[in-house]
Amino acid sequence: MDQGGTSRTIPLLGHSHGTDGAEGSSSGSDAVVIVPQASVSPSLPMQVPAASPAKPGTTVEKSFRIPVLYYHSIGVQPDNNAVLDPKKLEEQMAYLAKEGYTTLTLQQFLDIWFGRMEAPPKSVLLTFDDGYADNYTYAMPILQKYKFHATMFMLPGKVGDGWYVDWEMAREMLKAGWDIQSHGMTHPYLNQLKPEQQQEEIDEAARLIKEHLGVESEVFCYPYGVFNKETLRLLMERGYKAAFTIEQGFTEKTQNPLQMKRLFVGGKDSLATFIQKLTKGG
Repeated sequence: MDQGGTSRTIPLLGHSHGTDGAEGSSSGSDAVVIVPQASVSPSLPMQVPAASPAKPGTTVEKSFRIPVLYYHSIGVQPDNNAVLDPKKLEEQMAYLAKEGYTTLTLQQFLDIWFGRMEAPPKSVLLTFDDGYADNYTYAMPILQKYKFHATMFMLPGKVGDGWYVDWEMAREMLKAGWDIQSHGMTHPYLNQLKPEQQQEEIDEAARLIKEHLGVESEVFCYPYGVFNKETLRLLMERGYKAAFTIEQGFTEKTQNPLQMKRLFVGGKDSLATFIQKLTKGG
């Protein structure tokens, strides 16, 4: 829906979401294809990216379970589960405020992960995938109302096509307390690309985000939630501290930081469903 209230259809990069929140791609049909966490074995060794060293005596050893919620487009498309009505987003944010939740910045989340700070009692990380312009139009003002933080994983290769944020919008979102990180350049299936193509997707997105926003890319979000050993190698070599999948569940210390879980918030979710995901992990 545009600012005048006119309905429009957002091109959602082939996203489709089942009732369980898994993300997929349709190939010329409406069928939902459930994409697994990744095209890698769960038995891959846990390679932990290096963290900034904590000062002596300040490392926090407590375990934690943080709901990392992920959204896509914010607008009015009742039949599209990847598009959340702004009224529902308002309702969800009001609930978080009423219940005393702390919306983490990405730096706070990393500090908790690497033991540099203790997680507040009701911590949540809000993430928005793809960088749709409606995140700027609708989500940003709602979050500002509650003084909430969020992270947007953007696609620099989509900037300027009208459906996604432009660089000026992104700069305003940074000023409003959002973090902005990379979702790759063009949203491909990384596990289907040659290593050099994956490298270009990762490196060019990071270069443009640094050039236009002055932000270093430290956290990655896998397009479609898929990756392979080459993707992990490239992120490790570039010093990425964390990366998010679309595998459903709380984020916990036992997870590989380059294979973190999240919880999908769908357009068809009731407030009760939202609360169930937030508090029970699904």
